[in-house]
Amino acid sequence: MESKHPTKINAETNDLGISFSKSKKIEKYFSKNKYKWSKEISIGPVLKNKAIIYTESSRVKDLIQLEEQKILIDIEKKSEIKLISIDVQILNNQQ
Repeated sequence: MESKHPTKINAETNDLGISFSKSKKIEKYFSKNKYKWSKEISIGPVLKNKAIIYTESSRVKDLIQLEEQKILIDIEKKSEIKLISIDVQILNNQQ
């Protein structure tokens, strides 16, 4: 029998696999840790332990991909989040 009482929605358990708490921690990490390319990125969600970063520059995409392991280790040390990878996507159809 269905309950007539409303159930609390847990934002961390959703069908898309988006982790809002990890997304906030990643955004906080990049706001505190300034990279040369920090002003050229937008932080997206964390999907199934994979951080998404948006940029308009293919140069920045290449830089992040080269430094990916170093960034992932630093995120794990400072934010206590273990991510599998960073997915860098280019905005404005420059792909």
